[in-house]
Amino acid sequence: MQRHDYEAEGAYRDRARSNPGAAKVHGELAAWLMRAGRMAQAREALQSGLTQASRTAGLYHILGLIFAGAGEHAAAERHLKRAVAQDPSRFEYARDLAFIQGAAGSVSASVASLRHAAFLGGGAEASGLDWLLRVGEQAAADAKERPARKPPQVSRRAAIIEQLVLRDPEAAEALTAKRGDATAEDRETLRAVRRALVRLTSENPSYPDLYFGISLVAEQLDEVERAIEAAEKALSLNPRYAEAALLAVRLYEKSGRPEQAAARCRQVTEIKPQWLDAHLRLGKLLREQGCPREAADAYRKAVEIDGRCEEARKGLELLEASLPGGGGQ
Repeated sequence: MQRHDYEAEGAYRDRARSNPGAAKVHGELAAWLMRAGRMAQAREALQSGLTQASRTAGLYHILGLIFAGAGEHAAAERHLKRAVAQDPSRFEYARDLAFIQGAAGSVSASVASLRHAAFLGGGAEASGLDWLLRVGEQAAADAKERPARKPPQVSRRAAIIEQLVLRDPEAAEALTAKRGDATAEDRETLRAVRRALVRLTSENPSYPDLYFGISLVAEQLDEVERAIEAAEKALSLNPRYAEAALLAVRLYEKSGRPEQAAARCRQVTEIKPQWLDAHLRLGKLLREQGCPREAADAYRKAVEIDGRCEEARKGLELLEASLPGGGGQ
């Protein structure tokens, strides 16, 4: 019998405790426990992560697979549906949901999920589902069920855009440049660009620019949480990616998380100390959070960069006047 490695388990648990907001560390702990044959503890680790982490699609996916392995189909389907809802662009989430729905006897639902997975997968992945899809459709017809409506087909225009970005990822920036409120055509363009970028990440998972592009697209589609996840992925690959950190600032502000916005803004000022706007934004964020001394420091840096900046000078004067002793150091 293999001796349990308590030291390794302790290391995984320490990482989860020290960074509770990161879904990845909870997933790594659960995966290690699963490999050790400790399914109950793996389930507990995932459920703990779901209460603490902010981007949890991957945790729901793993938990769904655990329930599926235990034959608990209803719980498995519930968790896999949540994974798909949080990240509908992931092929494996839609595929595994289809499998468990089929196992549970929900033929029409399984057919709909298989269609979605085939649409996302493309190439060999999609062709591998073709026969399952045909079997499912036939089963639905034999049971006199009405299969869920087929997802809308991609227009010729969207297909051309997708192929263009696949050939030249830099084209994504021009195609997604903000032009006010997104029209239906704009949204079609954005989704086509995202499909291409997501496919490119499967081939080049270590390219932060691809995740940055996905984040910009998700922001314009008003999918703030998905945009944050992609921006953070870009930063995990390149911690000195100032543009991605600045994008994260904006996204955290939109999602009502000023502390995270300030933390990322401070990172921008460290990476690009001469970016005046970053210091101004940090000053505003810190002032609104009731941190006048830190806010004054940010405005002071802005004044050092550009003494003619009216916003920086006024912000600093107001804060220094409000500090004990007139803001003296």
